[in-house]
Amino acid sequence: MKGFKALAAEPNLIRRHRLFRRFWLARAVSLVGDGAAMVALVLLVSRGDHAGTGVSLILLAESVPRFFGPLAGALADRMGVRRLLIAAELVQALVFGIVVLARPGLAVLVPLVAVAAAASTVFSAAGRTVVPRLVDEKDLMPANAWMGTAFNLQAALGPVLGGVFSAWGGEYGALAVNAGSFVVSALLLTRIPALEPLRTGQRRTLLGDTVEGLKFVRHHRVSRAIVLLLLLGLFFGSLDNLALVFLAEHTLDAGETGYGILSASFGVAMVAASLWLVRTAESRSPVWVLLAGWFFTGLGLLLTAAAPVLLAAIAMQLIAGLGNGVANVGEETLLQKAVPAEVLGRVGGTLSSAAFFGSTAGYLAGSLLSPDSHARLVFVIAGGGIFLALALCGPALLSARATLTAAPADAEDQKPAEPAAQPVGQPGAVA
Repeated sequence: MKGFKALAAEPNLIRRHRLFRRFWLARAVSLVGDGAAMVALVLLVSRGDHAGTGVSLILLAESVPRFFGPLAGALADRMGVRRLLIAAELVQALVFGIVVLARPGLAVLVPLVAVAAAASTVFSAAGRTVVPRLVDEKDLMPANAWMGTAFNLQAALGPVLGGVFSAWGGEYGALAVNAGSFVVSALLLTRIPALEPLRTGQRRTLLGDTVEGLKFVRHHRVSRAIVLLLLLGLFFGSLDNLALVFLAEHTLDAGETGYGILSASFGVAMVAASLWLVRTAESRSPVWVLLAGWFFTGLGLLLTAAAPVLLAAIAMQLIAGLGNGVANVGEETLLQKAVPAEVLGRVGGTLSSAAFFGSTAGYLAGSLLSPDSHARLVFVIAGGGIFLALALCGPALLSARATLTAAPADAEDQKPAEPAAQPVGQPGAVA
């Protein structure tokens, strides 16, 4: 009994909850490896014939499968989640193993990257259903903050490791490390529960389930508001990525080093936001966390437009990055609280596709704004657009607060029992 009380008092969810720890480790290893691999792939094709075309095709192959999130979500809602997650990781390990061993030309490499991206899309949709089935309702937001840390580490560490591995062992060496990361992730995932599907009602075809999920998003007020907020938020927020280099080099005359520091500040702030929420999020409303996060993202972008010197721009990007990191955690927690577990994969898949569609459309539209000569104006449009999105979606989200006092009953009923509790530091307490 004494050991159980010690464990229950442990505030760190990673140390306290071994099932969640295994899932988090699997995701972190896979994501960081994937971030490194993307750098290695770009370096690989950029040094061959038709380098510009090659980089474009690789990025396209990485992006296009992400638009099929609703279909991937329907698959996640039909199958045992653990089995699907392991299969997705092994497919990616196989793909990158083939690339390392066969060293194919661009005509074969591009379809292989597309297959890996499709498997990653399936993992993303299925992975969204895991956290609410592993942890208690009160731990949802801290758990999502930990997951946000894993995603942010992909952006913060992945490119650095990709460059280091490529310099040390060549691009194929970096890709081999990525293939190994998927194998490690799959092995860790064998240690979580099976998480069988929670389907209810009439059984449909995969396409029918996909359509049903899209209809659910259309008619479910909270889901529709979250999807629309992410779509519009990333449409305008992506303008930051287009204009930042021109703001640093042309407007602020900070050069390449200044741009690197300015760009990194956003990602560093996202990691800091996730780590902060790990310890402070338990009692906070996911609605307010989501809305406050987007508010500070928009505010940071607007203030970046007015920054007179590099140091001020860095501070404003830190505000925007903190807001973005907070918003991601609030969004994920709100989705898990508001959406029935049996349709969560499809709603999560739709949300992922909305994010990719919004950012892609933003990049295309932003190119028409001449960011090279009007960088400050682009930041004003970006920040103002995010506030417009908040004005459109905020009322629907605020009206949902009263319905979020408890987790969905079906998710609670199906939550696997945590293995016998042991005090932290005792044998069996680590993965």
